[in-house]
Amino acid sequence: MTAIVFNCHYNGLSIIQELGARGIEVLALDNARSVGTYSRYATFCRCPDPIVAERDFVQYLLDLAPKFQEKPVLFPTNDHWATAISRYKNELSQFYIPCVADWSTVETIILKRRFYEWAIARGYPVPKCWTKETVQAIPDTDFPIVAKPEYRRISSDVQTTGHIAQKMDRLRLTLLETRGQLDRFLVEHEDVLDYLLFTEYVAGLSDRMYTIGVYANRSFEVMGMFTGRKVRGFPPDIGDCMVGQVEEVPQNLKDLVKQICREINYHGIAEFEFKQDAVTDEFKLIEINPRSWSWVGITPACGVSLPWIAYADLSGIETVSYTESHLPTGSVKWLRLLEDLPNCLVKNRRAGYPDWSMTLWQWWKSLQANHLVIAEFTLNDPLPGIYSLYLRVRKLLRR
Repeated sequence: MTAIVFNCHYNGLSIIQELGARGIEVLALDNARSVGTYSRYATFCRCPDPIVAERDFVQYLLDLAPKFQEKPVLFPTNDHWATAISRYKNELSQFYIPCVADWSTVETIILKRRFYEWAIARGYPVPKCWTKETVQAIPDTDFPIVAKPEYRRISSDVQTTGHIAQKMDRLRLTLLETRGQLDRFLVEHEDVLDYLLFTEYVAGLSDRMYTIGVYANRSFEVMGMFTGRKVRGFPPDIGDCMVGQVEEVPQNLKDLVKQICREINYHGIAEFEFKQDAVTDEFKLIEINPRSWSWVGITPACGVSLPWIAYADLSGIETVSYTESHLPTGSVKWLRLLEDLPNCLVKNRRAGYPDWSMTLWQWWKSLQANHLVIAEFTLNDPLPGIYSLYLRVRKLLRR
């Protein structure tokens, strides 16, 4: 049996290593060399980038299909790979088993405006939302607000899509504390307002972000569930996860996730991101990522390997029963070592967050756990770590 992993950064690398160590043949498909493509468990194949060449990417898969005796399972690990596979799921399903939901579901989740409208209509706890047409009607009492992309990455055949995505990355979660700041923002970024929406600000830094990661089967029932919290992100306010840990969350959130999967017809791996308001302690559902997420590599160490559960269920290689992480909070941690260490020693202070600055000893103590999963380094697959270290040194030398 074969698995094909798309976008092979640390997210993809985790899936490659988990499946490869279990004896599954893995192809690592990406439009450029990335850390996961150096894994000893994977064979690298360069493919078109679906963010600007969606149809070429799909045709590449169709041309590749005759090489397989059995249908491989497809694992997209970023939004634009997931949207390309989902949009062409019926065509691809003749030759592959996509670990992704149908397009009607993925489209609703990816387009944040549509998702918030869907969720608000059902009474789910998402932030208030406004568009460029309604933003002037925001009451003064609802400030501060944030500007955020309607989507960060989506597949297309338009060459400017990559440029738009880069600008959305720069603007994502721009805090607008007053109406004056909002008015200036609307003028300065008039050219991309169609790609933005404005939402209620949920107070707190990145350590208030909670993840419920799931795999839902073809009947939209959750068969694996991981719960955790982002301990440190960078930048500290809105940044990607640098340290995450297993953590219990309220039962009502877990029940809510299962209910949403059924109501929205969700199938595949997903990350539900909640933020706990630093003022009210209320949990808000910020978004759903319709694919695996950056620190999915923590899940095997928590007894709920979402990559394996998904593969086993989709391929039929093994019977799957419901599994949920129940380890003590903080007993397993996940670390981006080559990013988190310089952040804590230097970059957090420079970014304006001195409380997140640490000495080397404080940093090491903060990582104490029964099991520490390091994204870059593992003894049985050393080359991705060596390549990651090479990239870090090269970046430092260029500076």
